[in-house]
Amino acid sequence: MSGHKAAYDDLDTTMIAFVGVVGTIITFFLVFAIAAMSNKFESKQTEIKVIEVPDVNSDSILANQAATLTEYRWIDQDKNIVAVPIDRAMEIVVQEEQEKQKQAKTKKP
Repeated sequence: MSGHKAAYDDLDTTMIAFVGVVGTIITFFLVFAIAAMSNKFESKQTEIKVIEVPDVNSDSILANQAATLTEYRWIDQDKNIVAVPIDRAMEIVVQEEQEKQKQAKTKKP
């Protein structure tokens, strides 16, 4: 018996090795392509969210909020709702609570 004749159920190791090598190379390039795309996407999002953020003058916003808390103004004239300065509002609340406590003390026997 000088040679071995291939049977239909023999493994084709050459083809298996070829498919394995080609599959490994394709997988390798796909991983690096996905990583590159992810890095590009992340860079673009950083540029949009961090670098191109519109300037907001926080000092003017805080000044407007402070002015709103320190002035009298109408909120709804039809319903007679008025905004008062925060300091005055706190004084009114304290006076009302003191009056409630006085009334509660006078009602007790």
